[in-house]
Amino acid sequence: MNEKVLALGQKCLRLVNSDKRTSSFLGGKPLVGGLFDWPRKNDKPLGFIGQLDLKEINPKKEIDWLPQTGRLLFFYDLEEWPWGFDPKDIGGWATLYENGDSDLYPYELPSDLDLEHLSPSIKYVKSESFISYPDGQSLDFESLGISEDDDEEYYDFIDEHFGDEPRHQIGGFPSPIQGDSMEEDCQLASGGVYCGNSDGYNSKEAEKLRSELLDWKLLLQFDSDDDIEAMWGDMGMLYFWVRESDAKNCDFSKPWLILQCS
Repeated sequence: MNEKVLALGQKCLRLVNSDKRTSSFLGGKPLVGGLFDWPRKNDKPLGFIGQLDLKEINPKKEIDWLPQTGRLLFFYDLEEWPWGFDPKDIGGWATLYENGDSDLYPYELPSDLDLEHLSPSIKYVKSESFISYPDGQSLDFESLGISEDDDEEYYDFIDEHFGDEPRHQIGGFPSPIQGDSMEEDCQLASGGVYCGNSDGYNSKEAEKLRSELLDWKLLLQFDSDDDIEAMWGDMGMLYFWVRESDAKNCDFSKPWLILQCS
């Protein structure tokens, strides 16, 4: 792959299987140091899908907009399966930030939580430094010295770069399945614009929102994963996004989520 393409790379952290027990995992049940209010929507508890211990995951501060300590807990509505293109989807997911270094213990589950909304297994994860690359949909191949006839070379490069393991990731460029406009979708949908058709994208409100600070960062890309029987639609992914300005202030209360699948 030519140097112009390689220069597009953006650092990120890839989450891979750990051979030892950690307090960062996908699936399972929360492991925390204190009490918290379990996220709910329509008076039903969201499903817990994993947590990340930032001291374990980001020890070298490679993702500079994340705190160096504390834990992030991730939740998703496993009954309604919101896609994130409708402002009404808000509340269908949540991230909770718990700081402190106290001893951790399993959290008592809500009595009305459907046990089908818990993964039957757990995947302990660790992070690896990784380089992400933009999706081909957003590239001008001609300016990069890649002819349209050879653009498959780029996609092959991406596939070889990732390999066969699930693409669980923090930061960097996402691996979109349907479209590479997620930052814009987060900006519009979280701002009240419906993104399920072109009317929303072409509205005056959308134009106003695009003119504002677009500082969305990929907080977690959660791929479908056979190891924990996680299947997001048809071999899809969950993409949790957060504003960089919020994350730097340890505020993870207003994430936006996009679900994409094939």
